[in-house]
Amino acid sequence: MAKAHIKTGQVVVLDGMVGVYRVVNVSPEGQTAEIEKFDVSSQKSLGDPIRSVATNKLAAYKEDASEAAARIVREAITED
Repeated sequence: MAKAHIKTGQVVVLDGMVGVYRVVNVSPEGQTAEIEKFDVSSQKSLGDPIRSVATNKLAAYKEDASEAAARIVREAITED
């Protein structure tokens, strides 16, 4: 199965790792990427990049409906 093309700024998950990451940079040949831990609820990066991650180990992050609903409620409550 072919994976979607990974691009800079995309939110992804890394095969075999727990958490969500944001792509900081993709190599010119598209074989490796630099990623950093990403907090979906605050939409902020959380630290030092992980370099030279194979792009075939990355997949687009898909937030399911229950996760999205919980995040929206949290954002509405803390927006004050």
